[in-house]
Amino acid sequence: MPHGTITRLNSARGFGFLTTQEGTELFFHRSSVQEAPFSRLQVGDRVTFEVQHTPRGPRAGQVQLAVAAAQLHVTLAVRDLERAAQFYAQALGFKRVTINPAFVLMYRSGVVLGLKADDLLWHPQVEGPPGDETIRGLGVELVLEVTDVEYFYAQMQQASVTIQEPLADRPWGAQDFRIFDPDGYYWRITSPRKLQSRLPSAEPPATPNGPGEIERSLATTIPSEPESHPSHT
Repeated sequence: MPHGTITRLNSARGFGFLTTQEGTELFFHRSSVQEAPFSRLQVGDRVTFEVQHTPRGPRAGQVQLAVAAAQLHVTLAVRDLERAAQFYAQALGFKRVTINPAFVLMYRSGVVLGLKADDLLWHPQVEGPPGDETIRGLGVELVLEVTDVEYFYAQMQQASVTIQEPLADRPWGAQDFRIFDPDGYYWRITSPRKLQSRLPSAEPPATPNGPGEIERSLATTIPSEPESHPSHT
C-alpha cells in the first residue's frame, strides 16, 4: 500500500490533501479515513492509502494514519494578556483559537502559541511573580519561517512594529529580521533556508517521502550557524 504525507487539512469542511512519494497531491474526504478519527489528523502525518479513480480524477481512499507528526506548542508568560494577543494577531498573523480570562491559544501555519498570565505560568524555581525588571526569554530565540519574508517585513513596517535588526541576507542562505514582542521575547522572522540539494554519501535506509521529507532529512545533516543576539539591557 502506498505511503503519503498530509499537506493540507480543512477540518471545518472535512477534507484534506496528501502528497504521494512521487510528489502528486491527492484529495481525500473524512469518510475515507480509517481507524483514527479525522479530527486527530494534522499536517505532516504519514499515512497509507489507496488510489481511487473517480469521474473527477484520482483521489485517496482507505486513508490510515501510519506515523503521527509531532507538533511543538510554545507557551509564553506575559504581563498583559490582551496586549500580547493583539500583537501576535496583528503583527505576526496568528489567529485566536481559545480564549478565556487567563489563557489565549493562537495558531499560525502549524505553529501553536499559548499566552498565559504571569501568575499562572512561571519557572518553578522562581519565588513569587516576575518583576518589571525581569528579562523574559533570555537564552531563547523564537523563530518564525515565512515563504515571503520581504512582503512580511513590509507588512511589519506598515504596522509600526519596532524592528530590532532590519532585513538582511545571512551567510547560511536565508534572509531574516529580528523583533522583540511587548514582553521582551526575541523573535527572528526568516525565509526558508536554502539547503544544498545533495544527500549524504551513505545510502539512506528508506526513501524520503516527497520534497518536504527530503528537506527535513537534509536539515538533520547541516548544523545551524550560531546566531548573534542583541543585548537585553
